[in-house]
Amino acid sequence: MTPETEVIACPACKHLVRVPLDWLGTEVQCPQCKAKFRAPTRMDGKLTEAELLSRPASATDAPKRRPRMDAMLLLPAFGLLLCGAVGMLVNGGLVYFLRSDPAGGKQWAGTQVEAMRKMGLRAGEPPEKDAEEADQLLRQFRWILPVSLAVSAVVFLGGLSVVLRWNYRFAQVACVLAMLNVAHLCCVPGAIAGLWGLLMLGSAEGREHFQR
Repeated sequence: MTPETEVIACPACKHLVRVPLDWLGTEVQCPQCKAKFRAPTRMDGKLTEAELLSRPASATDAPKRRPRMDAMLLLPAFGLLLCGAVGMLVNGGLVYFLRSDPAGGKQWAGTQVEAMRKMGLRAGEPPEKDAEEADQLLRQFRWILPVSLAVSAVVFLGGLSVVLRWNYRFAQVACVLAMLNVAHLCCVPGAIAGLWGLLMLGSAEGREHFQR
């Protein structure tokens, strides 16, 4: 004769387990997840809650291993790191130079204007206006360079965010900034790395990399 049973939900995995009545209040094991729990008892006509005794180490309980970084995502991340580092060195060096040596800064601005004239960009301007143009260029660079320095830092941290899986949105912002070339003053590799990284972050591999 088949013994009477009670249907009990495993407290670990919620799998329904059919337990004989004489097993109530004893230690049983779930056939699904292998967790051990104390079967409930009947009090006042109602079953008490099952008491979980041990949860076995399983694939669901063990820490999830992050997938290996795809090479197609690693390359643009390395590009962001490289362009960001170069941008910080160049822009940071120029910021320090212009603030520590005002006379040298004026001379540097003058050489920039002279280079523009040799390239034909100021062919229609008289040479007498070169000094005025140099002063204007110097004033512009005094606020452009700190902004470029900050953007270069964001681009570098964005590449680091991709490598270390820090923040998906921050990595996207860094790619956009690199793609606009603001951080590197018209650096073509930065634009390539930014566009490539943005496309890869939007792919299934990129979302899986950040476990999204």
